[in-house]
Amino acid sequence: MTSPSFEKSAETGLATRATKVVVDFVELLRGRTTGPLLLVARVIVYGIVLFVTALAIATLVVIAAVRAMDSFLPSGIWSTHLLLGALFTAGGGLLWSKRLA
Repeated sequence: MTSPSFEKSAETGLATRATKVVVDFVELLRGRTTGPLLLVARVIVYGIVLFVTALAIATLVVIAAVRAMDSFLPSGIWSTHLLLGALFTAGGGLLWSKRLA
């Protein structure tokens, strides 16, 4: 007959090894699936936040440019609109010429 303490330590060793195998497999599976998905989700969320922030900043810059040019250019707001319209048209034409066919 074997002693009870020997049987208990054998079961504990087997249980420990089985648990380690399962835990290692779960960590491997999580590292290959959940990790990349979390990275993609973070990139999407931060990208959306960055885009919205950049859009708000661009809008505020254009508003500030119109107000500043209206203060410095003579003869009313039409000259400001004409100058900014010419700048945006030139920029749009440049981007249009650089597009891929």
